[in-house]
Amino acid sequence: MNLESLSRLMHVEYRGPAGYEIDGVRDIERLKPDAVLEAHKAYFIESPAVLKRHPNAASAGAILTIPALAEQFPRALVAPAAAIRLAFIALLRHFDRAPAFAAGVSPEARVHPTAAVEASATVLPGAVIMEHAVVGARCVIHPNAVIEPYAEIGEDSVLHPCVVIGHHCLVGRGNLLHGGVVIGADGFGFFDEPGQRHKIPHIGNVALGDHVEIGASSTVDRAAIETTRIGDYTKLDDQVHVGHNSQIGRYVYIVGNTAIGGSVVVEDGAMISGMVIVKDHLRIGAGAIVMGMSGVAQDCEPKTAYFGIPARPARQMHKMNAALERLPELLAKVRELEEKLAGKTPA
Repeated sequence: MNLESLSRLMHVEYRGPAGYEIDGVRDIERLKPDAVLEAHKAYFIESPAVLKRHPNAASAGAILTIPALAEQFPRALVAPAAAIRLAFIALLRHFDRAPAFAAGVSPEARVHPTAAVEASATVLPGAVIMEHAVVGARCVIHPNAVIEPYAEIGEDSVLHPCVVIGHHCLVGRGNLLHGGVVIGADGFGFFDEPGQRHKIPHIGNVALGDHVEIGASSTVDRAAIETTRIGDYTKLDDQVHVGHNSQIGRYVYIVGNTAIGGSVVVEDGAMISGMVIVKDHLRIGAGAIVMGMSGVAQDCEPKTAYFGIPARPARQMHKMNAALERLPELLAKVRELEEKLAGKTPA
């Protein structure tokens, strides 16, 4: 697409020859400072620091940038600073090479006669849709995905290969579930008595809100009795686990390798970083931030940052860590004082 047409598509201004062709996007951050930048490619520069590291950027095909930097480049797509990230998203969407599939049910898919699949949905080879399941309009069900009995998939949702939606579970509109996601496995509940271990039945379900995205190989367990919930616009990274009965709010971020215990409440707008463990039956307040590699063993107050094992408010942890740095010095002083006191002790 030429520079002028691309600017119209992205709703931004442009500098340079209107007919200059752009045929792809490159990541300037991954290139060496002295690398020769390709012609006819788009690059993204929003800060002077990036431009300083790549002084030859002016020779690139075209730069998506902000007005303050636009004059540095002979060919540019120029977006207001407040909208530069939205422009970048539009640029990537245009050059996205993800395959598109025609609507319809593949003859190699297994769809039960009682299942309801909208005519505009796509069901690819190897997918299994079981009794009384519902698949909404414009959904895409990839190979080897399994939708169990009475599960419902909202319109415009995409289930990538090997996704499993457990029986009676609900997936909202516009969800994106990546490969290997399991929604509605049994929760981890048992009762032990001498010589015997009893499995506690989990007869609840999982309900995902609208526009939820769940990364590859993540799991959300069904509730014991009621519903495990994930709110609208919440995003889970790869390899995240959400325990049974948990209630995850709207606009929450949970980063990879994090495990949320059973019956945890994560309120709207909270952010939980990678490799975090949250103990069961806790509450993470609205807008709270839990930093990476933390172990949460108590409730987290709203709009407060936490880190550490056990996680404490960040200000408190910074003071504790500063004190730890002085620990060898303090121990040496204690030993010195002990030796002095021992020397004054009568024989």
